[in-house]
Amino acid sequence: MWMILTILVASVTGFCLLKLRVPGGMLVGAIIGAAALSLITQKAFIYPETRILAQSLTGAYIGCMVTRQDVCHLPKLIKPYLLVMGSLLALNICMGIAIYALTDFDLLTCLFCAAPGGVSDTPLIAMDVGADASIVAVMQFVRMLFGMGCLPSIILLSDRMIEPGHLPQQQEGTQSSPSKSNADRKPTLIGFLPVFSVALAAGTLGKCSGMPAGTMSAALIVTAAINISGKCSGMPMWLRRVAQVISGCCIGSGIMREQVLRMRQMILPAVLLCLGYIVCCIGVGYIMSKLFHIELRESMLTLSPAGATEMALIAADLGVESANLVVLQLCRLVGVMVLFPHIFRLIVTVFG
Repeated sequence: MWMILTILVASVTGFCLLKLRVPGGMLVGAIIGAAALSLITQKAFIYPETRILAQSLTGAYIGCMVTRQDVCHLPKLIKPYLLVMGSLLALNICMGIAIYALTDFDLLTCLFCAAPGGVSDTPLIAMDVGADASIVAVMQFVRMLFGMGCLPSIILLSDRMIEPGHLPQQQEGTQSSPSKSNADRKPTLIGFLPVFSVALAAGTLGKCSGMPAGTMSAALIVTAAINISGKCSGMPMWLRRVAQVISGCCIGSGIMREQVLRMRQMILPAVLLCLGYIVCCIGVGYIMSKLFHIELRESMLTLSPAGATEMALIAADLGVESANLVVLQLCRLVGVMVLFPHIFRLIVTVFG
């Protein structure tokens, strides 16, 4: 009964925030609803095994975004991608250590707090490897809000100050985002079920392997391979919402009063994290534009910690319509989800 009530409350609050157009509203609302029920009744509950379902769904969703065009663009983008990933990893480690020094959170939690991953994916992976998912979820939400709400305006202002009067040129052959290639398809549950069955099986094996983020990584890789082969119809958006509600229940039901009181420590780390992203986007973006002859505005947007789909929409509003931007953002998300948890585990093992 309490599990049904937890899911119901999480779904209602998630739907309300989604309708209010809050960024990541379904997930954030689900976390708030489940957390409120947990704080009020201390009986919010969801089976821990549902994490495998949520992570497999999330991995399958990201995998469905990977297309042949993305793969074809990769050889030209290897050097910029390595610079992006190296810069974000260095920033992640520095900010994680800073958060660790300023709070009483454990090192693994602090590293996940600063990770430039997805707001729904990162807390799930953090929970999977033993970090405090509630703290990570709050910091990831702050990062997402900053990345989508404030950072684009800062990038636009910086571009105008560094290169006044320069207008971005639309790259030839990049009028449409490669990630939109699935937009013409009409995903259905019946068409997606075979793909999801394979993704769930891969995710279960990934979980049994004991690898950090093994569930999501395995589901992502398998789904991406199926999508590239042209045999994936795409995931229905409502199923993605289901995954967000389940993720929100997993995270929110574990939030207790003691954790809420500890979140007061996160104000200064959140400010430092936002400042770190400003420096990284402007500084490394400028270096990238000079090294690889990419538009400055596009280079800075590539380093933004928002999602691949969101960045495509934001970039279009800023006058940048480039397939390379979306490909780099998508590869950045996949790289963070697959590689960073292993690096975090290694750092904690060595220095923790």
